[in-house]
Amino acid sequence: MLVCLPSLQTIAIGLTLVPRSWAWDRDSLAASRDQASALGSAIVPGRYIVEFEGGSALGQRDVRRRADSVISDLESQGYDVNIKEDYSSISSRFQGVSIQISNDQEGTLVELKDTSGVADAWPVEFITLGVDFDTSNPSPKWNPHITTRVDELHKRGIKGKGQRVCIIDSGVDSSHPALSGRIAGGKNMLDDTTNLEDCNGHGTFVSSVVVGSNNDFSGVAPEAEVYMYKIFGCDSSTSNDIVLKGILAADADDCDIVSLSLGGDNGYSGSFLSRVASTVAKDRLVIIAAGNSGEMGIFYASSPASGRGVVSVASVNAKQVLGWPATILSSGGDSFDLSYVTPDGQKLNESTAVPLSLDSGDSCNPKEYGSGGEAIAVRRGVCFPVKQYNTLSSTGFGYYLIFDSYNQGVFYMSDVINTNPSVQLFAVTQAAVGDWLKEQISAGHNLTLVVEANAETAASESDFPAGGQLSSFTSWGPTFENDFSPKIAAPGGAVYGAFPDNTFAIASGTSFSTPYIAGIAALYFAHVKKDAAEFSRRISSTAALLPSYSQSEENLVSEIAPLAQQGAGLVDAVKLIDYTIVLMSESHISLNDTDNRIDTHVIQLRNTGSSQVTFKISHVAASSVQARDEYLYPYEYFPPLLDVAGSIEAPESITIPAGATKELQVTINSPENLEFNSGVVWSGKIVLEGSNGEFLAVPYMGVEASTYNWTPLEGSPLAFRYDSGSGYLYPIDWEGKAYKPAELDSPEIYFALRYGTYEFSIDLVGADWTKEDFAYPLSAESGANKWFGSVRTQPDAFGSYTNFPSQYPVRFNNVGFNTFQCFSNGTDIPSGRYRILSRALRMFGNPKNPSDWQLFLSDPFSVQYGDDPITSSGSTVATSSTDSSTQTAAGASTTTGTSETTDTPASTTESAWATPTSVPGVTKTLRAISDPTGIVDAFADISLRRQGVSSGDIYDPSDWMELHVQMSIPTRLRAGSVASFALPSEIVDVAENDYVQASSGLVGSASFDQATGLYSITFNDWAEWHSDITGDFYLYCKFAKEFQTGLEAGTYFVEIATPGKTFYPPVYYRAVDRTKVYERKSVDMIGDQQVFYFNIEVPGQVGPWKSVTFAGSHASDDDGFLCTETTVEIGTRFDLGNQIIESRNVTAESVKRCQVKTFKALYSSEIVEDEVLAFNVANMLGQWNAWTISFSYSLAIELTNGSTIGYDLRTLSYDRFAR
Repeated sequence: MLVCLPSLQTIAIGLTLVPRSWAWDRDSLAASRDQASALGSAIVPGRYIVEFEGGSALGQRDVRRRADSVISDLESQGYDVNIKEDYSSISSRFQGVSIQISNDQEGTLVELKDTSGVADAWPVEFITLGVDFDTSNPSPKWNPHITTRVDELHKRGIKGKGQRVCIIDSGVDSSHPALSGRIAGGKNMLDDTTNLEDCNGHGTFVSSVVVGSNNDFSGVAPEAEVYMYKIFGCDSSTSNDIVLKGILAADADDCDIVSLSLGGDNGYSGSFLSRVASTVAKDRLVIIAAGNSGEMGIFYASSPASGRGVVSVASVNAKQVLGWPATILSSGGDSFDLSYVTPDGQKLNESTAVPLSLDSGDSCNPKEYGSGGEAIAVRRGVCFPVKQYNTLSSTGFGYYLIFDSYNQGVFYMSDVINTNPSVQLFAVTQAAVGDWLKEQISAGHNLTLVVEANAETAASESDFPAGGQLSSFTSWGPTFENDFSPKIAAPGGAVYGAFPDNTFAIASGTSFSTPYIAGIAALYFAHVKKDAAEFSRRISSTAALLPSYSQSEENLVSEIAPLAQQGAGLVDAVKLIDYTIVLMSESHISLNDTDNRIDTHVIQLRNTGSSQVTFKISHVAASSVQARDEYLYPYEYFPPLLDVAGSIEAPESITIPAGATKELQVTINSPENLEFNSGVVWSGKIVLEGSNGEFLAVPYMGVEASTYNWTPLEGSPLAFRYDSGSGYLYPIDWEGKAYKPAELDSPEIYFALRYGTYEFSIDLVGADWTKEDFAYPLSAESGANKWFGSVRTQPDAFGSYTNFPSQYPVRFNNVGFNTFQCFSNGTDIPSGRYRILSRALRMFGNPKNPSDWQLFLSDPFSVQYGDDPITSSGSTVATSSTDSSTQTAAGASTTTGTSETTDTPASTTESAWATPTSVPGVTKTLRAISDPTGIVDAFADISLRRQGVSSGDIYDPSDWMELHVQMSIPTRLRAGSVASFALPSEIVDVAENDYVQASSGLVGSASFDQATGLYSITFNDWAEWHSDITGDFYLYCKFAKEFQTGLEAGTYFVEIATPGKTFYPPVYYRAVDRTKVYERKSVDMIGDQQVFYFNIEVPGQVGPWKSVTFAGSHASDDDGFLCTETTVEIGTRFDLGNQIIESRNVTAESVKRCQVKTFKALYSSEIVEDEVLAFNVANMLGQWNAWTISFSYSLAIELTNGSTIGYDLRTLSYDRFAR
């Protein structure tokens, strides 16, 4: 047998994202070759979970006999099999085993499923935790219980006493003070011991969210207890067979509440762990994290949270910032009480009074130095928080108080970890502190910072924009079967909790909103009733809807967020427990897609109170989502929202007597004027307003598309031969050259999975294979029209690979390629002629029905193993993956290089950018102001041009220019010899005080004297030993500011005098072409701050337009926008150079978002042709000594004819200093 050996025994999938699907052509693919995105979790080689037929009726002895029979059958086929886990010995819920096959083959999974007595089988997959913790000293940070009203229950004595919560996680540090007496025990699923050591920290943190308690910090149910099922070792990964063992163990132990904070991004209700979770959820309350992949947008649910009947939990950011009190005393008798917020929530838990001074710089550019017994207050800069910490902590002070600026908001700098033992306090406080300090210091007063030990917390509402909003990371549903996921939302952003070794930490994720719901369940179970089904219905019917917040916009974008993101909304613990009207029917109404739509549903209500209640019935719609683009790829974060809504047909009211149960019928209609297959996901709630003041609501969601026809593959995957020498992609059988996969040489197969599929595979079939030969399950045979097997991808840089087929794969929007090295069972591919079969099973499809598959074939190609001959199959009758017209090489796509001002190509077919014109206007000569002396004829040429280009065209008087100096001295020189040239007084800011270098050493030094205009090079003794001094260099320079203001359009000859020659390079100052978009850069001082302006000016002649959209960003995370100086204006009058000299301000109506790190504007009115729309964006350097500031922007001009011009991204840079 030919065997392909992997680089690593552990299989994982390594991925890189590449351009979107609609860019599919050879040019674009060749320009961005990267491996395909992940199809699913990494597979544990040779390990399988096997479920036996017979269900729960089988006894343990029967299961063991069945297992022995299955193993015997497999061994008779040559497999070497060992049982890893016997699940029947744990719980009767799942009758099966996990097995390890040391000589795993390609067809093992199919043979397992076909074995007598086997109901189903799955490969074992790795599962990884993706949470980072910022640790701190033991002190409180966060109190989310106000928004969920849990604090009200605590005041009533409802704290979960006696209720057990079973957590499946990484273990727990039961000795932690915040968990004292709250850990009832647990089991180690890895080694079947009771060792619960948590070297990861995740399980300890999760446990503290439920039952944590100390002087300042309280979990949701501080009097409940946790029972831990440890499924992780000392790394961040486990496997789903161990997770299954943990779920079954919790089930077998009769756990009322099971909490699981893990999962993978394969959002299928029918995936293995989802199905098991659904089974357990029939009798238990199973609560699972919805996932942290919000950036992937809609239709990106996770498993096992997608299981039917489980409570999947979304995340909401903390609304309160928990600060700590301090006081500043002035020697003038005044004082200032403040609250400070530390990066990780710790308080300065000591009584101290230290002298306080004020830094004249900012937290990115401090000016003062001090000692550990002193405090410094400093204005907050705009550079990255970690850089602020690193910069400040090196200045020697022991206490740092950073007062806010530019409305950045007082919030946790959670990226900062204090690693300097000399720093006792590093905190942010409100901007008003800085104003007060300046007044006191200007009056000559001394200041003291006072902090008291054991201070009470000083919680305040967050002024951080995302506070209290849905977390951007929370995963969006629905599942690929169109079910709800998430079901409910709870606090999970900026969570404070216990960490091993008596520490605390801050972290964010649905990992922590999940135990929050588990804690509320403990309150309900302990004080109301142990009823998982009723709890699920109560929690959804009493939840509060949340608005739609876009992290990318940093703003609210609609009144009610789509239920695909928030589920039923934010949990309300008081209503959950107190309401007397109970929903008895389904908690969430999934209307499904257009193929499986059920419009009419029955809602059943029970009145457990002592009085009759009448309900008014109404409807509230959430924002609808345009789920997919024109190529049927789901939109990523943040998907477009639509102003369309469904409607209901229902009675106006219903009356329910005390103790009675009533039902009503509701028909839910899809939004009007939507195309049947538009792909819109619409949702809302049926609202029941009770005469007793209780409001119940039933969430619903529908998908306006046929998900069966929403095929996972847009079209045939494209297969090419890649030539590394030329960078070209050629047809797969180019020049008939054979591939050698065993030597890591194979075709590149480009594809993307835009929607869910139960199974996706890349296979090899014979050259004469046709779609009519397809039958599932496929079996390997030989011959020109046979299926040979699925492939294994080539290992990536980490030695990881993918075995096809992939079941329940993760969808991904970005085109990537796979190459293969052998068959998925590890055997090498024999010499021969093959085609690539790409196949994907549609959602709701039957694998045995060929029409339910997408099947695509490549052209035939040859494979050679070693020197074995290649047999020919003759016929080539299949569909080609490449167009017949593309039989020539396709090179990498290129973009024409452009100048930094106006010769810029648009990214659309219409250009809005200026091109060179003739130069009408004045002709002047700028005279040199000195007569230089020194070496005669030292300079061969001196030219002047706009910086960075070869043109003398100047479009902006403030632009940097550069002198190109070419020297040629044939003789040796004495040390001290000088070569010089003189410039006009209008040329300033010439680079100075530098050295002249040659490859063999230092030649001399250079200097510039602004008063005389002389630039001089003084040679050292190097010139005495070398002749023929030839070379060139460049010098930055500018026009003097006073000359800029009076500059007229025309030609300017710049006299450059040297001993022996005089040069007159021309500079052409062109009037701005107001038929094209114009860019301008400038710098100014505002107080003591240098401000850089990038002005983007759009002429009315480009229109008429409907709107102009503008968004800006910075190349460096350190830089920021100065919103108070940023404007949007309409230029109405112009000087001789066509520069704006009069304008009207439209900033208020145009700027949609301006913060230090975000700028977006939208102008939705027309202007006349001779006016100009100007975006004048003010920018600040985070690091004041940085040489360059770079500004990137996008511009979209939507014309009234329906077309759009502009481009996605353009970057401008301003160099602060001459070079």
